[in-house]
Amino acid sequence: MSKSIFIALALLLTGCGFKPLYQAEGGNSKMVLTKLASIDIAPIPDRLGQIMRNRMLDLFGSTSTPDYHLSVTIHDEIEGYGFRSDAAVTQEQVTMKAVIVLTAITSDDIEYETTLQARTSYDVVLSDFATYTQREDAKRRLVEELAEQLHRRLALHFRKQ
Repeated sequence: MSKSIFIALALLLTGCGFKPLYQAEGGNSKMVLTKLASIDIAPIPDRLGQIMRNRMLDLFGSTSTPDYHLSVTIHDEIEGYGFRSDAAVTQEQVTMKAVIVLTAITSDDIEYETTLQARTSYDVVLSDFATYTQREDAKRRLVEELAEQLHRRLALHFRKQ
């Protein structure tokens, strides 16, 4: 019984039009990876910018002759919520936003432009050090998530070309 259900599900998925992003047939995989590797990622200020840029370098790869220039600006917002009866904050929410501009090096035309956002929250505890550590860890995870979102978006952008 379970084999027939599995076969039926497999047949349904083949007919839905789903195609993997790095599809091997037709050279799409190589083309997308080559385009991603041809992006020169500009330095991003501050420690969080370094973390995000390093993650993007790991994801994109690199080539000796870039065709595109990527500039990223990141902003963070921290908002308290979950108040106790004495008006003390019990939770904070961090929102990271990244403004992305991809330009062609040869023409300076904007190839792709977007704003990405990621959000998480953490508990505010009595220890200031523990709260600070949670806040910094949350920001680090968010910029890494933004780098992965950007990787997927640019891969889709290049695949559509």
